[in-house]
Amino acid sequence: MFKVIKVSVLALFIAGSLIAQNLKTISGTVLDRQHKPLPYANVYILNTTDGAMTNENGDFSFKTNIKRKSTLIASMVGYKKSERELDLSKDTNILNLNIVLQPETVKLDEAIVMGSSFGSEKGKGVVIKAMDVMTTPGGAADIFQSLKTMPGLTQVSESAQLYVRGGDPTETVTLIDQAPVYHPYTLESSYGGLFSNLNTAAVRSMYFSSGGFSAKYGNVLSGVLDIETKNLPVTRNFNLGISMAAASLSGAVPVIEDKLGLRFYAQQSFTKPIMWLNGELDAFTTTPTSKNLNASLIYKYSKTGKIKLFGLFADDKQGVNVERAEYDGTFNGNSKNNFLNLQLTDIIFSDIILKNSISFNSFKNIWKLGVLDLTKKDDVFQIRSDAEKIVSSKLKILAGAEFEKRTRYYIGTIPKEDFDIRTNAGRKVLNEKLTGNRFGAYAEVRTTDLLKINRLFAITGIRSDFIPELNIVSVDPRFGIGYRLNGKSTIKFGWGIFHQIPDARLFSKSDGNPNLKSMQATHYVVSYDYKIDNNNSFRAEGYYKEYRNLPLENKLVNYKSNGIGFAGGIDVILKGKFPFGLNGWISYGFINTKRKWLESKALTSSDFDITHNFSLVAKYNISAMWQIGISFKYATGKPFTPVVSSVYRKEQNIFEPVYGANNSERYPDYRRLDFRITHLNQLFGKYFAVFYIEALNILNFNNLFGYSYNENYTQRKIIKSYFGRRTIVLGTNVSF
Repeated sequence: MFKVIKVSVLALFIAGSLIAQNLKTISGTVLDRQHKPLPYANVYILNTTDGAMTNENGDFSFKTNIKRKSTLIASMVGYKKSERELDLSKDTNILNLNIVLQPETVKLDEAIVMGSSFGSEKGKGVVIKAMDVMTTPGGAADIFQSLKTMPGLTQVSESAQLYVRGGDPTETVTLIDQAPVYHPYTLESSYGGLFSNLNTAAVRSMYFSSGGFSAKYGNVLSGVLDIETKNLPVTRNFNLGISMAAASLSGAVPVIEDKLGLRFYAQQSFTKPIMWLNGELDAFTTTPTSKNLNASLIYKYSKTGKIKLFGLFADDKQGVNVERAEYDGTFNGNSKNNFLNLQLTDIIFSDIILKNSISFNSFKNIWKLGVLDLTKKDDVFQIRSDAEKIVSSKLKILAGAEFEKRTRYYIGTIPKEDFDIRTNAGRKVLNEKLTGNRFGAYAEVRTTDLLKINRLFAITGIRSDFIPELNIVSVDPRFGIGYRLNGKSTIKFGWGIFHQIPDARLFSKSDGNPNLKSMQATHYVVSYDYKIDNNNSFRAEGYYKEYRNLPLENKLVNYKSNGIGFAGGIDVILKGKFPFGLNGWISYGFINTKRKWLESKALTSSDFDITHNFSLVAKYNISAMWQIGISFKYATGKPFTPVVSSVYRKEQNIFEPVYGANNSERYPDYRRLDFRITHLNQLFGKYFAVFYIEALNILNFNNLFGYSYNENYTQRKIIKSYFGRRTIVLGTNVSF
C-alpha cells in the first residue's frame, strides 16, 4: 500500500512537471492613476479561466498554455475595465506589465464618515482587509470572530456575538445588502452563537461602527455592521476547502460575460474529528454540526443598473451535557435560518445612486433541556430604499425610507422557577405571537470645506421611526464635525440620539407591559486619526453613552420604562507594519458601564462591563510561501451575581439559591493565545492552494463560561468555554 502511495505521488509530480514545461508566465502590477497599487483586482485572459487576483501590493502572476493573440482584462469595482492585446503565440514569458486603472465615478471624500468606524474600504475608518479576516489566527476566517479583535468590542464570551461598548448583542444590527439579519449566527445557545452564517468569501465590502453612526441606521442603540455581497463575477473560479471541522465549496460562474453571473458558497461542518483529537467528545451527545449555503444571482441589465438576488440558508444542531444543581441532562439545540433578498441598484438622472431592496428572513430555534421545550420563531419582512445625490465634489445628500414587519412566536414550555428545570418541575406554557410594524425615514447632508474652511467637514442628519401598534414615535437628530489637521491627522466629534424597541416579550399583555417606551441612548464620540504612512494608521477615541427609558421590573405593571444607565471609555488601535517584518494590529479598550434595568434594584455594573480589553494580532512572512501568526486576547473577567447560600424547599425537594448583590463578583480574567502556520503554494503552476495548522488557546489558559453548583449550592464547578482546552485544527483550501 505504501508503495502504491509513493508511485501515485511520483506520477503526480512528473505530470505536474510536464504540464509546467508547456506553460508561460504572465505577471505584472495593477495601479491606480496615482500609481498606487490596487489589491484584489481581477486579471485574466478573455474567454478563458486563466488569470489571478492581485495581492496587497497590486502584483499578479499566473501561468497559461494559450498560444494565440489574446486580450488581457484587468477589472475592479469602482474602476474602468482595462483591455490589453497580448501576443501569446511565442514561447516566451510576459513579465512586469504595468496596468493603470482609471476611476469610474467621482465620489465625495469618504473621510466624512463619523463616529467609530472600521471597514474594508479606504476612508471608512481603520481598514480591515479580506485577508485580515481570512488569516487572523483563531478567527476561523469568520467576520464576527475577527471583528472582536477591534477596539469597542468587549470579550464577554467566545461566541461570535458582538458586544459593543456596554451594549447587549441585540443592540447591534447586521445588514446584508440593505436588509436586516437579526440572527446571523450558527449554533445559538444561552452562551450565544459560535460563528457567522455568512461566508467571508461572499463579502465585497463591510462597514462597522461602534458609535455615533449615520441617520441611515435606525432601531439600534449601540452598533452597526453593514455588509455588501460581491457583484458580477468576471472569471470562472472555484474553491474547495477541507479541515478537521468543516468542508466547503464555493464558485463564481460568469453565465453571460458582463451580463449575468452566479456565485455560491456552501459549507458543511463536522466537528467530531476535532473533538476526538482534542479530547472533548465527552461533553457532547451530538457534536455540533451545521450546514449553510450562500448564493447570489446577479444580472446587469444596463451600464449602471443591476439586480442581485442573494440567499442565505442554514441549519445546525447540537447536544451538550449540562450539569446543574438540581438536574443533570442534555441540552439539545436546533436552528434553521432562511434569508432571501432582492436588490436593485442603478444611477438615475445621471447623478443619483438608487438602491432598493425587498427581503424576507425566517429564523426558527428549538431548545430542549428538562422542562424547557421552547420553539422561537422570528419572521422579518422589509422593503427599503436609499438614495445618494452627489451635488458636487464637496456636497452629498442622502435620503431613504424603510418598512419592516416583524413577527415573533414563542411556543412551548419554560420553567416556572429559573432554579428548577427538572422534567417534573413547574412550568409556564407559552403560545404567543407578537407582531409589530415599523416605518422609518431619514435624510442626511455630508459636506466638505464647510463655511469655506479648507479641510473642515460635517455630517448632519435626522431620522424618525414609527411603530403604530405601540403608538411609539421617535425622532433622532445626529451630527458630526471633523477637521483634517494636515495630510495625515484628523480630529472628529460626533453626537446623536438613538432609539430601539425593547425585547418583544416585554410587551406581552400577560407578563409584560404593552405601554413600554422605546429605549434611548445619546452618544458623544471624540476621535483622533493619524495616518502614519500608506501602511500604518493609529486611532484614539473617547466616548460616552447615556441610556434612558430602559425596561425595569415593576410589581404593579411587570415593567416600566424608567431604567437608566451609562457607558464611557477609551479605545485605541495601531494597525500596519511593525518592526522585524511583522504586520497586524494592537487594540485596547477601557470601559466603565453601569445600568439599572430589568431585575436590577440599583445602578450596578452591567453584564457587559469588561473593564479592560486587549488584542494583539501579528503575522510574519517567513517567505513568499510561508507565514506564521499569533493572536493574543486579554479581557477583565465578566461580572456575575454570586450564590451566597440556599434555602431548602421541602414540598419540591429542592434547594433554592440565595443570591448576593447584583454583579458584585467577577469571573477570572480571560486570556487566550492562538497560533497559526500558513503555507501557500501553486499546484501544477495553476491552482492556488493554502495549507494551515492552527493551535487555539495554545498555552491552555483555563477560561470559563460560568459556574455550576452541587445540590445545595455549597460547592461550585467551572463550566469551561468553547476553547477551554488547547485545540489543534488542520486544513487546506484549493482554488481552481
